[in-house]
Amino acid sequence: MAIMLFDKLTADCSEKYTMSIRLRPGGLSFSAYNRSVHDAFFYKELELDRSKPYARALEDCFFECPFLTWAYKRIQVVCETSQYTIVPKEIFEEERKRELLSFAFTNPQGRCLHNELEALQAVVVFGMDEEVYAFCSRSLVAPRFIHHLTALLPLWEKQSQTRLPKQLYVTLYPRRMDIACYAQGNLLFVNSFNFESPDDVLYYILYVWKQTGMDQQKDQLRLFGEMSLRVALTETLRNYLQYVDLQEIPSEAYLLGSEILQAPLDLIALSVCES
Repeated sequence: MAIMLFDKLTADCSEKYTMSIRLRPGGLSFSAYNRSVHDAFFYKELELDRSKPYARALEDCFFECPFLTWAYKRIQVVCETSQYTIVPKEIFEEERKRELLSFAFTNPQGRCLHNELEALQAVVVFGMDEEVYAFCSRSLVAPRFIHHLTALLPLWEKQSQTRLPKQLYVTLYPRRMDIACYAQGNLLFVNSFNFESPDDVLYYILYVWKQTGMDQQKDQLRLFGEMSLRVALTETLRNYLQYVDLQEIPSEAYLLGSEILQAPLDLIALSVCES
């Protein structure tokens, strides 16, 4: 598995870069960037050997890509998983987070983690495979584990603040989708759904649209993700909804280089929101 890095990222200067490793079912992707260097965003996506347990396949990948374990300014492990729940900050208790996750899932994964959402005054509680967590913890220097919605929800909250119509944000992945509804910065709904066909996607979008009381003539649907599926859906959706558009990528993202456009929206959001 030979991965060609771009020439601006070397072991000698890696401490100036942020590395994000994004774990998803059956594979992973990673990005590295230095905000002080123009056109210095690097992104790659890899499939793992599905004949092996995920943790073992991930270990093999790290062995073949030693640059993943270099010393970086910051290392973020982004977990794309539907096993999550969102809890108001005022009632969250860290010692009870497994109990909170168990309310939503009968068999929560071995490691229970959480991220705070300051802008929303909420906490994302999510599960992660124990072996994968242990491997990343010992192989990386002080990694921060982030649920993929931890980056997306604040981005959508900010974008919706300046819009009077309600906003329904939909991000499409292979066989899975995230949906969130906002009204001028206020989160009204968020959930993830698995799907088998484009008809399933249409059903979930229109069902959530109805459940959140959105107006077919005034409110707005914003799509991101799988291009072929998004194009196929848009024409049909416009038979039902007046405003169907692409989700906006933060304008400052383009300063990091054209390769950022290949990355998932959550990695884009993380790269422009780094403090």
